[in-house]
Amino acid sequence: MGLRKHLSTAEIVEQAVFARKLFSDEFGTITNVVFMGMGEPLHNVDNVIKASSIMVDEQGLQFSPRKVTVSTSGLVPEIKRFLNESNCDLAVSLNATTDEVRDWIMPINRRYNLSTLLGTLREELRLRPKSIVLFEYVMLAGVNDRSGILG
Repeated sequence: MGLRKHLSTAEIVEQAVFARKLFSDEFGTITNVVFMGMGEPLHNVDNVIKASSIMVDEQGLQFSPRKVTVSTSGLVPEIKRFLNESNCDLAVSLNATTDEVRDWIMPINRRYNLSTLLGTLREELRLRPKSIVLFEYVMLAGVNDRSGILG
């Protein structure tokens, strides 16, 4: 579909408010938010940081910071900024154990390879030991589900 625009801070927060109103009667209170699924959230890092801050603020939506997660493919400079400026969780999509496979699955790896990405995370977590980073791994049959390259 291609990029049409980045959502503003207000548009992002509005989605959470709308979801709470729409689903709270049927499913109970919405307690978790994950930024993912419609592009790379950290390409819009300014508005994502602001929106996640509003979501966890006592004067805002009052989500627990441990219940708001931003998922990324691995934009290293934006990861550093997010971990420095946000108290929400970060999830990193790895999807491969080697650069060769990850290059094929996730082209961002050509810019920020596994060594750079994992080294950055190690360093940032040393500086901020209370930060939480989750790892995501989608299994693709014959591609990244065995020890061999691409199947």
